[in-house]
Amino acid sequence: MSWEYAILLFVFGVLLVVMELFVPSFGLLSVAAIVCFAASVYGVYDPKRPAAAIAIAILAPVVALSVLYYGLKLVPRTSWGRGLVLRTPQDQGVAARPTVSETASLPPAGGTTEQELAPLVGKEGVAQSELRPAGLALIDGKRVDVVTEGSLIPPAARVRVVAVEGNRVVVRRVQV
Repeated sequence: MSWEYAILLFVFGVLLVVMELFVPSFGLLSVAAIVCFAASVYGVYDPKRPAAAIAIAILAPVVALSVLYYGLKLVPRTSWGRGLVLRTPQDQGVAARPTVSETASLPPAGGTTEQELAPLVGKEGVAQSELRPAGLALIDGKRVDVVTEGSLIPPAARVRVVAVEGNRVVVRRVQV
């Protein structure tokens, strides 16, 4: 095989690696690229002068991995690449909705104690989420993680705190 064919196979192997970035082939294009790289190494191998084959054998994986690395880094930053890659809402500049654990007001120590929750016994509030049996309720202007005595309580229903057991606030639905 001549040098021209070997270089052509090498370039075709690089193009197959680039195509692997954009076409879902499940590794088939990568296997074809490896075959092209191996054929180009075989094509330039000469027992009297093995340096060319060794150079291509070293250059092929370096070029392939470099193309993959920079392709995966740079393509998502292009306008065309942004259509290919899914983004989280934070990446698009949209503020994410806070999770329940982020909205619960915790003291700096990192939790609530029974002494802080004990004054809630007997107070009424409104269920902010469906209590099945756990959920959130607004009691005294604070969002509190609560547990029912076992019944399902719909959102916006009036509830009364009947007990505080450790950091567990137990509520019951108030009949209006």
